[in-house]
Amino acid sequence: MPTLQQKKHLIQAIKTPERFFRINITRYGGEVAMGKITKDQYDYWCDNDYFEQYMIDVDHDPDRANSDIPDKAQFNKPFYEYEDICHLSGPELADGQMIYVEEMDKLGRPASSQDEEYDFIKDIEIDMADLNKLGAKVICAEEHHASSKSLKDHYYFFGQYFNKGGWSTEMFKTGPEGFDPSKLKIEYVNADGFKVLNEIIYEDVPYYLEEDSMGKSSSFYVNAGENVQESQ
Repeated sequence: MPTLQQKKHLIQAIKTPERFFRINITRYGGEVAMGKITKDQYDYWCDNDYFEQYMIDVDHDPDRANSDIPDKAQFNKPFYEYEDICHLSGPELADGQMIYVEEMDKLGRPASSQDEEYDFIKDIEIDMADLNKLGAKVICAEEHHASSKSLKDHYYFFGQYFNKGGWSTEMFKTGPEGFDPSKLKIEYVNADGFKVLNEIIYEDVPYYLEEDSMGKSSSFYVNAGENVQESQ
């Protein structure tokens, strides 16, 4: 004989053959841009403590920022336009970052508040440190750093605005079984050690993240790929 819980799930499957969820991620992330630069730009700025303020000034008034900078060392556009290596925006993949899975009704309202007769789940809380243990797939889609194929032979620029807030997917649909973390796949890009979520995939469908955050800090620097350093 079916147990009471099994009967309850059967009733829900009949009443709600489709269920709806949204994934929310907190707390930190940001925008990152990386691009190749010249040896002159690297030589001038590699040990220059003024570089971070300089890039902020370039964003507001490049002509004024460059008034005393040698022509070959100048940066003349906002950091996010130095993007021939990568340009990303999203939450950071790191231990302690939280993923919340919220069940919705078909109109996008929190489902648990709509009908007590249905067995709607409470928000699922997942620490990113536990993703692999739950059967989710975590995949590095790209790597960009001093020893990566993309940069090991080049001088490069790294720019980042670090944000605090939240990132959410659009609502997505499952069958009556509901959300299963083993069907979740997260792709990220390693941008010089800062791991940015590229997209969230559930049951092979990609979902992009809408951001609701505010800037907290910035980081700008130049660096040289490992083969460039070895040749000097």
